[in-house]
Amino acid sequence: MGDPLSMFDVFETEDQVMEDSQDSTKRPKHGGRFSDASSYMSNLNYNDDYPLNYSNSPLTTSVKVEKIHSSHNCSHYRVAPSDSNYMPRKIEKYAKTYPFTLDEFQKRSIESLEMNESVLVCAHTSAGKTVVAEYAIAMGLRDGHRIIYTSPIKALSNQKYRNLSDEFVDVGLMTGDVTLNPTASVMVMTTEILRSMLYRGSEIVQEMKCVIFDEVHYMRDLERGVVWEETIILIPSQVSLVFLSATIPNYLEFSEWITRIKNVPCNVVSTDFRPVPLNHYLYMSGGQGIYLVLDEDNNFKSNNYNKCLASGPSSNASKDRDSKSRDKRRGSSAYKDIESIVKLCFEKNLTPCIIFSFSKSECEMLATSVRNLDMTSDEEKKLIDEIYKNAMATLSEQDRLLPQNLFMLPLLKRGIGIHHGGLLPIIKEIIEILFQESLLKVLFSTETFSMGLNMPAKTVVFTNLKKWDGRELRYISSGEYIQMSGRAGRRGLDTIGVVIIMVDGNDPLVEQEVKKIFLGKPLNLDSTFHLGYNMLLNLMRIEDTTPEYLIERSFMQFQLKNKSIDITSKMNEVRAHLEGLRSGFDSELFLQVSSLHDNIGRLEEVDEIIIKMVMRDAKALNYFNIGRLIYVKDDQDWGWALCMSSPKLKASKLKAAKTYHVDVVLPVKKEGDKVTPSHVAEATYTIKSFGIDCVKKISQIRVTMNENLDKSNPSFQSLMYVKFNLLFEHLKKVKQPPLLDPVEHMKISNPELESNLRVSKELRSQIDSSPLLSRKDYDEILKKYEEYVKVKKEFEEYQKKLQECTQIIMKDELRHMKTVLRKLEYVDQFGIVTIKGRIACEINASDELLVAELFLRNFFEKMEPEKICASLSCLVNDDRKEGKLPTEVTLLESYNKIREIATEIVEVMVECDILVDEVEYVNKLRPTLMSVVYRWAKGDSFIDILSDSSVFEGSVIRCIRRLDELLRQLACASRNIGNITMEEMFLTCISKLKKGIAFTSSLYL
Repeated sequence: MGDPLSMFDVFETEDQVMEDSQDSTKRPKHGGRFSDASSYMSNLNYNDDYPLNYSNSPLTTSVKVEKIHSSHNCSHYRVAPSDSNYMPRKIEKYAKTYPFTLDEFQKRSIESLEMNESVLVCAHTSAGKTVVAEYAIAMGLRDGHRIIYTSPIKALSNQKYRNLSDEFVDVGLMTGDVTLNPTASVMVMTTEILRSMLYRGSEIVQEMKCVIFDEVHYMRDLERGVVWEETIILIPSQVSLVFLSATIPNYLEFSEWITRIKNVPCNVVSTDFRPVPLNHYLYMSGGQGIYLVLDEDNNFKSNNYNKCLASGPSSNASKDRDSKSRDKRRGSSAYKDIESIVKLCFEKNLTPCIIFSFSKSECEMLATSVRNLDMTSDEEKKLIDEIYKNAMATLSEQDRLLPQNLFMLPLLKRGIGIHHGGLLPIIKEIIEILFQESLLKVLFSTETFSMGLNMPAKTVVFTNLKKWDGRELRYISSGEYIQMSGRAGRRGLDTIGVVIIMVDGNDPLVEQEVKKIFLGKPLNLDSTFHLGYNMLLNLMRIEDTTPEYLIERSFMQFQLKNKSIDITSKMNEVRAHLEGLRSGFDSELFLQVSSLHDNIGRLEEVDEIIIKMVMRDAKALNYFNIGRLIYVKDDQDWGWALCMSSPKLKASKLKAAKTYHVDVVLPVKKEGDKVTPSHVAEATYTIKSFGIDCVKKISQIRVTMNENLDKSNPSFQSLMYVKFNLLFEHLKKVKQPPLLDPVEHMKISNPELESNLRVSKELRSQIDSSPLLSRKDYDEILKKYEEYVKVKKEFEEYQKKLQECTQIIMKDELRHMKTVLRKLEYVDQFGIVTIKGRIACEINASDELLVAELFLRNFFEKMEPEKICASLSCLVNDDRKEGKLPTEVTLLESYNKIREIATEIVEVMVECDILVDEVEYVNKLRPTLMSVVYRWAKGDSFIDILSDSSVFEGSVIRCIRRLDELLRQLACASRNIGNITMEEMFLTCISKLKKGIAFTSSLYL
């Protein structure tokens, strides 16, 4: 590509917008909102009239996979019990029609739904999976059924409620924060809410006939993925399941799991078709243009990649190792680069554009750096101002003056938006609405914007392909890249989507890593199932149900069993190889060679112990004379070398302490940048320094050497060649040169050393007496046996893996966790859930054991509501930034008491052999918002509270809302055990929190 900007010529014409919804539908008249905690709780209380009805049918052991359809952009498989036949129905009248031609994958999915069978739909972002969900809802309404629509997060649930309310009449919402129209035929909720309803036997659960799981690929989330598995397992088999997912390679495995645990067919409809193909470009920091590196047909253009890197900073700048000056330069140039890219996108009609950054602070700084660009018309500015002020009207006059609110409007009016978890919820929603209406031209966002929200752009920009994941700075995975870059390209509007990756010339991308990200497969949907105490207690509470029931049906257990099939196959191959090797020995020969091999191995171990003991004795240092023949080995086996100096104290590379080093001359060869051991004939000779711990043998041989020998002298190489040639000719005649005896020669006195020397001598005697040593094929026999040992070890490893895969997972962990519950009295000796256990059953917004302990140790008694709120905030604060401890003495005392109780709990866990990091367990209590929450509960204004805090406004509100959820669960727990006093106390706490900007209604509702 000559001119890196020439490719933009193709983007001048755009297709017409394609309609994808019916205009004839009406907005619903939804039922009342549950604005107080007690009415919300009544909807979630245990319902004895509707006990949980598990499908206790045995797991299906025999399934078949039928290929129903396959084309270049769609595949349809049906995974079903072996006795189930594929009988497609003729659809007389569709439950819903569309004003556009459906894609093949949409048609196939709808056909599966009409057969009343479950379906997994895998497709890229913006491919049209929503069509399938809408049809499932329309079909349920047609047939008079109740449908549940679940999503991973509350924000997505709110948005989905708004979209479905525009499409259908009878839609409700339950997120924990708000409940609307709870008797509706179509209920939108988070997966956690559905899980709670399943455990409680809610009336809704008894009536539902179809559950739609949106974004089901989030089942691989390390913390929350287990909720999806739990929920899927608990749903009765007669309920149809619709799974909407990004592309996942192992879709057949997931569908087979569904079929086996539900004993019903599950269809898989998958498409790799991307409605709007993508072109991927690199932009070099300080450069003048962008370079196409991956085209729409997935062709990687290495030539353009190299051109881009060559256009980077000068070599002198690249060699600058001063990290501070480099970071300063990088920061200032990044702002210029962002401004250049935003200008380029705006001028070339490549907006709207999403710019992904993996830091909240960086999002704001980058957005501020382009604040002088004006990308909106006067009419757009007026509309933005109107939408913004209408939304702000829901806030109090004081809250409208929050710095974040004042900071955002000028940016928005210029077409610049920001989206990250630290924003006020109302600001985030305003920005989402403005972006959907194409009023924002550029949006700076963290990766959270790539999750679920249906907001495609024309262009996506990555400020970096590396992110800090809490443990390390790493390249993003191919799956993460696919998810975020998939936002580029709007169906019906764009012919091509554009993805631009910014490259820092001082930290250039590695081509292989870039290829791996661009061309790698999406992430597998792998189970993250793990046991929790809330899960165990809820399962132990229900009659005829056990934790083992859930574990046996988990996707993790299923994946391990699947893995065992591959392991068995490989193990059988290794077994055949092993038997073939064994048949090469008769019984007597096998005994002889195995005995010899064992003795050689033991001798090596003993000699290693001996040499370490020798090297720790100062007397050994006297024998490192110039010309002494010693054997050296570190990461490489260098073999025999000649000493060139006496041992000297040097600083170790690996340790702060000094250790003795010795210089040696030895034969080597150079392979690229590496120096490796070599034979005399092809060697050059060099002097290397080794720590004496690398010396493995000290011989009696000492070669005459000139201690002033200069390796730069032209005669050095020829002289060393002669000496080593003579030396190795001599060594060929003996098994090994005579070694210095630590006791006889070095006069080292050490009883333990002498004992090991006797063992070594005995082993050498046994080895020397082996009849195999006299055989001409000795080397060949030993080599074959060593291969046998290696293959046998491989076979035993496969045996161990197979055993792990075929036994019930987490058996030991489950036993240990049950012991913890008994010791802490959450269950009695018969496994019956106690009052303390019933409290923990209600708690899933925080650590259920710690909260239950606080409750029953009367931690909350005689404590004013504001202090209860502040104290509990340290259990739900997810802001990992370090901050100050509370300044109020009583709050600090409360925090220390909570830490004390947490320490007691984790000590019991350790006693019961639970693998838990004690420090990490206690440090998950984060007190940095205790003072903030205390002041909020006391009635201080949000603006006054945050004037003394550096925490993001959105982080504070998220903490308050999570605290509200925890308090509601505590109120439920109090009611369930008949403690009305504490129920009223927690309801009072809720009333102290639930006010103002922290609980402003969503703009989608």
